[in-house]
Amino acid sequence: MKTLTVLTILLIYILQPQTSKANPKPWEVSFGNTQVFSGWYNEDISYVPTSSSTLILSYKISDHFALWTIGNIPLSPNQEVTEDGIVVRNITPPTLMLGVSYELIAIEIYEKTILGLDIGASIGRELTLDGRIFPIGASRIKVVVDNSNSAYLGLTTSPYNADGDLVFGLVYGVGMRF
Repeated sequence: MKTLTVLTILLIYILQPQTSKANPKPWEVSFGNTQVFSGWYNEDISYVPTSSSTLILSYKISDHFALWTIGNIPLSPNQEVTEDGIVVRNITPPTLMLGVSYELIAIEIYEKTILGLDIGASIGRELTLDGRIFPIGASRIKVVVDNSNSAYLGLTTSPYNADGDLVFGLVYGVGMRF
């Protein structure tokens, strides 16, 4: 019983909003791109990366944790080139993801400029009638200037494609805190 009480108190502390004077801007919206790579290790088929537009809205709930919502809108279909040279295209549905991130590192590299490393996990769903639900792992390196503007570069992975293979994404973009 004591363990359950301690875990409950710890969970309440972690999840309560803690906007301090050092971080008066808990919201961040960012726009970016994702290049999705899947099946690149297959000898018979060559996969072409799929480009998508990425919108992220996050809310910092404590010094290290943030909740996020991610929307991904494909800009091109999934494409593969068979060994016969035929290009096969499949429609890529938009996706919506909900998750949490943890800031592992935040180092002040210049006055009012922070270099950080985040890791996170999300659950995503295709925005179709029979959309699949899938897990996503992510990490990113970010630079935040004057606690207002940010730029990031990251990697994601998920068993998202129809064949069940791992999908890797290169994510990059810019954000604004408010």
